[in-house]
Amino acid sequence: MTTFQPNLMVERLVVFGRGQRVFDERFHAGLNIIRGENSSGKSTIMDFLFYGLGGDLFDWREIALNCETIYLQASINEKPVTLSREIVPQAQRPMRIFIGEMDDALGSASEGWEVFPYARGSKDSFSQVLFRFLGLPEVQTGESQSKITMNQVLRLVYADQISPIDRIFRFQQFDDAVTRQTVGDLLCGAFSDRYYRAVIRSGEAGKEFGEVSARIRSTIALHSRQRTPLTREWLEAESAKVNGDLNSTNAEIERLEDEIFHAQFDDRLTLNDQDETYQRIVSLQGEIAEIEQEINIKQVEQADSAQFIQAIDARLFQLQNSHAVIEEFEQLDFQFCPSCLEPVHNHGVDGACALCKEPFDRSRTRSRSLKLINEFSRQKDQSLELQAVRETEVRELRAKLASVRELWEQANRHYTVAVKTPTTEIRSNLRRLNREAGYLIKQLEELAGKSEVIAQLEELTAEREKLQQELDTLEAVIKHENNRTKERVAAARQKIESITISLLKSDLSRQSTFDNARSVDFEFDGNRIAVNGDSFFSASSMVYLKNSFLASFLFAAANDPMFSHPRILIMDTVEDKGMEPDRSKNFQTLLRNMSRQAVSKHQIIIATSMIAEELDTPEYTVGEYYTHTNRTLKVRQ
Repeated sequence: MTTFQPNLMVERLVVFGRGQRVFDERFHAGLNIIRGENSSGKSTIMDFLFYGLGGDLFDWREIALNCETIYLQASINEKPVTLSREIVPQAQRPMRIFIGEMDDALGSASEGWEVFPYARGSKDSFSQVLFRFLGLPEVQTGESQSKITMNQVLRLVYADQISPIDRIFRFQQFDDAVTRQTVGDLLCGAFSDRYYRAVIRSGEAGKEFGEVSARIRSTIALHSRQRTPLTREWLEAESAKVNGDLNSTNAEIERLEDEIFHAQFDDRLTLNDQDETYQRIVSLQGEIAEIEQEINIKQVEQADSAQFIQAIDARLFQLQNSHAVIEEFEQLDFQFCPSCLEPVHNHGVDGACALCKEPFDRSRTRSRSLKLINEFSRQKDQSLELQAVRETEVRELRAKLASVRELWEQANRHYTVAVKTPTTEIRSNLRRLNREAGYLIKQLEELAGKSEVIAQLEELTAEREKLQQELDTLEAVIKHENNRTKERVAAARQKIESITISLLKSDLSRQSTFDNARSVDFEFDGNRIAVNGDSFFSASSMVYLKNSFLASFLFAAANDPMFSHPRILIMDTVEDKGMEPDRSKNFQTLLRNMSRQAVSKHQIIIATSMIAEELDTPEYTVGEYYTHTNRTLKVRQ
């Protein structure tokens, strides 16, 4: 069977209580039915499934608090992952994740396990990890910085008996309409990776644009005195003026010293000024070489890192598609050995390669690819952060290089003058000119400092223009994707409505509005469903309507790859609020029939005390028939 992604299925649930294994059952694709008498512990198992997959649950039933830990083996996009959480009456508990099957996980005390918190912080939350495994974008809710969590997604795929029957989502305190709408649109397939990458980057780029603009304003306010414009043109004009004044002063000094030289041959001459200026030029040249070398090293690191990130992207793309390649090779039969050309016999050896007959564990191969996806994603994020740091360092080094080069030019000009002008030891007649020359040199040094500031401003201005161009491009992408999203949500809603109407009309004739259903309106933000504009029915009909809607959402996703629904449904409400047995059994049969016709792998888990007789077979049931004396949890009292 085809597997649309994201795809999430429960394969096994193990519960430990008082040091003993009190529940251990396997689940399968398609319809799963947990059956038994009322108050035999079925709803507790359903809560464990919700909690084990990442739901937030702290108001436990009494029997559940006799248990300590649950282990849940899930298939995430056909890759095995084992999840574990402690059962305590506290909200937002962390999760332990083991990439692999449960038997291996239970056999490992710590190796292979990693703990992830409920909320994001210095470490990824378990929702981030599971979203990454599922291929779901980390969608932001409204204008806030909070992201959609696994708990919020599961609230739309788990129908429990405690939540109000007229509400779509599982009940939660501090619920808000924006989050509900975002989750509903996400599962309808509204948020493409391109759209959400653009949204996230637009927020980041907008923040960077504001920071760069603020730096430009503060730099100008700090260094632009007497309202002088800090531009390259102003600097060049000011430098030319000061250099002209300095050249005139030096020419006058040269003329006076020449007169003194011819007038007083006995005066001793010295080359100290020449030597000192030369040494300064050598020192500045060394500093320039060091800065250029640092820039070259940083640029080489940037290039290497860019290639590394590109390689990671390629590996991630390959890993995301590796399971498809594995499946194709599983169907490949060799008639002749490619090495010796002898006929190959015994095709399809279970648990081994069809060609060489070596043992081959496909689930381990899938789990390894999932582990690599997580690791490569982390490496990519770290590399992108380092690239940003290197970019800042290169910008600062270039500004420093411009300043040092300006100082080198000044020293070079001074050395040219010193070589041409012999300096006498008697300098009393030249003090005034030397002071003027010193003042002009000081001005040039200050202008060299301004050169560094101007270089920074030019870099910041160029960065601001680049960010503005990026923001314009992102705005166009977001606008285009928003239009596509509206079309996608409209198509998804139409498919959900069509299937819901079909289920309502297939109900036993207990509600005339259902028999004559023409339209089904549902509002994720309003958390309500209406049939032909009416949303008030008997309690049992309200339950049937809610169950039909949630099942229709699942089956629409199981027949359309454009949905981002995880293609799992957990229902503890198939007989809730006085549902008569025949009506419940009819709904169970409808679920079975639609499940058989679905294109993609999916999973439905329901709990009932009135199972339809034709469904009471191992093909559909999970575990035993539970009673008051044979409860789901075998906890010793």
